[in-house]
Amino acid sequence: MGTEDRRREAAGDRTLRRRGGAMKHPAVALLEDLIRIQSVNPRYGEDAQGEMELSRYIERYCREAGLSVTRQQVFEGRDNLIIELKRGFPESVLLFEAHMDTVSLGSMPDPLRPVVRDGRLYGRGACDTKGSLAAMMYALAECARNPDGLRSDLVLCASVDEEHAFRGILRFLEWEQPVSAAVVGEPTDLRIVSSHKGCVRFSVTTEGKAAHSSVPHEGENAIVPMASIVAYLEDEIKGRLRGLEDELCGPATLSIGTIRGGKAINIVPERCTIEVDRRIIPGESPDRVMAGIERELLDWCSARGIRCVVEPLLLDWALHTPTEELLVKRASASAARLGLPARSYGETYGSDASKLQGLKGIPSIVFGPGSIAQAHSSEEWVRVADVERAAAFYSDLARTFRA
Repeated sequence: MGTEDRRREAAGDRTLRRRGGAMKHPAVALLEDLIRIQSVNPRYGEDAQGEMELSRYIERYCREAGLSVTRQQVFEGRDNLIIELKRGFPESVLLFEAHMDTVSLGSMPDPLRPVVRDGRLYGRGACDTKGSLAAMMYALAECARNPDGLRSDLVLCASVDEEHAFRGILRFLEWEQPVSAAVVGEPTDLRIVSSHKGCVRFSVTTEGKAAHSSVPHEGENAIVPMASIVAYLEDEIKGRLRGLEDELCGPATLSIGTIRGGKAINIVPERCTIEVDRRIIPGESPDRVMAGIERELLDWCSARGIRCVVEPLLLDWALHTPTEELLVKRASASAARLGLPARSYGETYGSDASKLQGLKGIPSIVFGPGSIAQAHSSEEWVRVADVERAAAFYSDLARTFRA
């Protein structure tokens, strides 16, 4: 392949790529390249390599496509990429965003070797969310190759750390460029998700006094009062959530995910900790939910002589973009033109979209190929045809959006 051929391909040429005797859409071939590059979040073990190598590949591709690329450091050796196509419309800026990190390779066989079988492309990150990222890269490159008719400036943020603490998107929000609307890539089965749940995660720790198990009366067992707290959370706090439900996202929930207590069987435990996940629905404030739970638990424990500490771990907004919002209307029109579901849906999981809306008030939707059922699984895959459809959707919306 000559230099000019490579340049056209990098620019998102609509011509299908031939690889192994089969014709492939450029977005699918891009996805295969992204899968080959390990980008496991460092939170997931010593073998995790982070996003830097993947970001170098994306930067090269986008620069060759004629796009402007800026690195935004989030951690040492872990940068967001801010990719821009400016057409002189600073009052109308459409953001595409997808994260580069994945969870651990786990038990997935050959996780870094993309394999197509029965119309499915297998590989770690294929679904969550390199499929969306590849389709977005292709769409922006296509727009850069044929910019006539664009009515908005376009931005793609390839972010880090979504699989842990969302530090990438939070760092991006420090960028000074105003954004009119945002499309976040996550596996939605090619449905327009305009609402999803947020979460309030917190720990509860009871404190006791250590002693030898042969004289337990000389100690104070921290596990015993924790049993009462668990029952209170399940029976009272969780019980009051019945009926608290969103039309698109479903009910608010509470789940106790971990419990740790004691050091040895012959020692009375002086400390016990649980971690709790409370999923909030649109209309609930994570700060108010957390404050209410903390106040109630501390008062309840104090009245019973239980010493406990409540510590917030993660507060995340729910997403709710009304159907009458311009972005939703434009996205619905693009979906209808392509024969995709045109109405709005809700989801139970969270995404970077809620940070864009919750912190900056940016109207946001979530859209991408793949199903959340395959994300993080030992058989992660995405339908090849859905990657192609996602690329068409992102391209159509990029060309028709105007704030």
